[in-house]
Amino acid sequence: MAIAGFTFFLLGVVLLICYPIGKRKNTRCSAQTQGVFVGTKARYNSNGSLPDMKYYTYSVNGVEYKIKSTAYNSHVQQVGDTCTIWYNPKNPAEAQEFHYEKTNKTFKIILICGIVSLVLGLVLPIIGIGMQAGSSCVNLFY
Repeated sequence: MAIAGFTFFLLGVVLLICYPIGKRKNTRCSAQTQGVFVGTKARYNSNGSLPDMKYYTYSVNGVEYKIKSTAYNSHVQQVGDTCTIWYNPKNPAEAQEFHYEKTNKTFKIILICGIVSLVLGLVLPIIGIGMQAGSSCVNLFY
């Protein structure tokens, strides 16, 4: 129970950190332009394969920028396909190939999952300690 609790606790912390970072970036990247999918690179580590890295180029005011992402984009199937790129008008180098609308509940779901994971991370070890203490008391009587 302690390992599961620790895992849920770490997951909760990560989600609660990612929530405001992702939400702020989504808010900053409010302008859009057309981008071009330029390629994919497979990635591997000692545990096996990781999500493929996808590369895009886009232009803002005549300046070309590049971004990379592991996010799935259903509008891009092959090299040369175009898609919408959302960028920060104050810093066009900051961009993403997806944008969550204000009505989209994605960030609320991330926040709720983070809170639930954090609570589970705190509760599971307590339950495990209680179960161990209970089994010790039972063994005393037999």
